[in-house]
Amino acid sequence: MQLHLATQPVDFRKGVDGLAAYVKANLEHDPYSGSLFVFR
Repeated sequence: MQLHLATQPVDFRKGVDGLAAYVKANLEHDPYSGSLFVFR
């Protein structure tokens, strides 16, 4: 399993869909790949 850490603060009011879009746009990974994404 891969672990990816978002180093910039993320607005959690975006919900799950917004976080998935953040992963695609900023981390350049597939949010449905089975990897673990950590936000702050």
